[in-house]
Amino acid sequence: MKDIDSVEQQSKVQQHRNRDGVEIGYAMIVTSFFSMDIVTIVLGSIVTLGCCCASEYQLSKKSKRWATITVVIAVAKFITLGIYVGLFFSTFSEVFDKIEEMDENSNFDDGISPDISGQFTTIFSVGIINVILTIMSVVFACLYTFDRG
Repeated sequence: MKDIDSVEQQSKVQQHRNRDGVEIGYAMIVTSFFSMDIVTIVLGSIVTLGCCCASEYQLSKKSKRWATITVVIAVAKFITLGIYVGLFFSTFSEVFDKIEEMDENSNFDDGISPDISGQFTTIFSVGIINVILTIMSVVFACLYTFDRG
């Protein structure tokens, strides 16, 4: 009878261990998808460092690794978002300055100068990198949440 009770208790402990951090994982998936990078960084850091509510979690090294990778990607997303915003405002301020410099007699057939079109290409490239990082962040948050091996 003792063996059956101990097996049931071990089974319950294993099931609880497999559920450790799943709620935080769901939150990491949502915050990664909606590009709330700072929240993703905080949640992933709580899991990775084992502080606050995660101090009692018994996570495998693989689960902690997924959370760490999610945090690193969220930091990279945050940095690229800052670069994207900076490029966006600097480019459009230059465009508006050039529009103001044009007088009424100049024609608009000159087109956009090559330096500005190059900046638009850079903005587009950084935006694509940010989208790729968002997808990667969601994938690794899903791996943390659902890969409990």
